[in-house]
Amino acid sequence: MNPTPPSRIGKTTRRAYIDGSPMAYTVLDEIVHIPRSNPNKAIYLQMLQFEDDGRQEMRLCYYMIGHKPRAKGKWLYGQFAPMIRREDFEKIMSKARKKGWIS
Repeated sequence: MNPTPPSRIGKTTRRAYIDGSPMAYTVLDEIVHIPRSNPNKAIYLQMLQFEDDGRQEMRLCYYMIGHKPRAKGKWLYGQFAPMIRREDFEKIMSKARKKGWIS
């Protein structure tokens, strides 16, 4: 049994744009989907709001359950582009429509 996937709602992240200028965004909301085919993966669609101009953007990302001793059994942020089965992507988009994020 895996722990509950982490939530980033309400948390602000500070980092740099590719040109080195500062960037800060807050996760306003998120959709979390755990595929039946892989319960050790949690796919997220997050609604972000940027501090500099207030714009909102969506981010598709994922967490995986760690296997190495130091992180074994813990959710770890996936640093690469997520790969998603069609049926899982359709479920995520359906949830996004219900939240009014997309039409």
